[in-house]
Amino acid sequence: MTISLTNFNWLNNSHLIMVGLLLGFAIAHSGMAALRPWAETKIGARLYRVIFALISIPFATILIIYFFNHRYDGVQLWQVQGVPGIKTLVWTLSAISFVFLYPATFNLLEIAAVQKPQVYLFETGIIRITRHPQMVGQVIWCIAHTLWLGTTFTIVTSVGLIAHHLFAVWHGDRAYKQDMEKPLPRSRRELL
Repeated sequence: MTISLTNFNWLNNSHLIMVGLLLGFAIAHSGMAALRPWAETKIGARLYRVIFALISIPFATILIIYFFNHRYDGVQLWQVQGVPGIKTLVWTLSAISFVFLYPATFNLLEIAAVQKPQVYLFETGIIRITRHPQMVGQVIWCIAHTLWLGTTFTIVTSVGLIAHHLFAVWHGDRAYKQDMEKPLPRSRRELL
């Protein structure tokens, strides 16, 4: 089946629901991150982090479950799962993505609202490669899964996830500049 720009028969309900879920998560997660400085003065930092986690974690869980249940929806644009080397490539890309995602995501004390979330700018480790390891990891993850699945649903999901992470990078850098009243380093070289 060929996809026409004027014929949207491939765009089914699951695509639109995923776009809605991604948009809802982006508004909830990024919106609450933007409100953090103001809200912490009203209800306290710890309570705000608990509320943030109680909204963000279930929303993210719903997104993951919905993606898993609908990953083969839409049109299958390519099928490369049987091509020699593709499985190894996808597993390798997935492993690399988690090297970036893990340190950026899983500080369990921050997730549990025990510690205040912070911006970490280290001169060693993954930050030497990128200031935004979660965004880089998510992009690599999206490339791997889109390559493996090859469906329009996966493309829609990946584009949404990448767009959200690019917005989060912009928003986070903007907030960091305001907090620190100094420009961010533009490159790895400036960190050295």
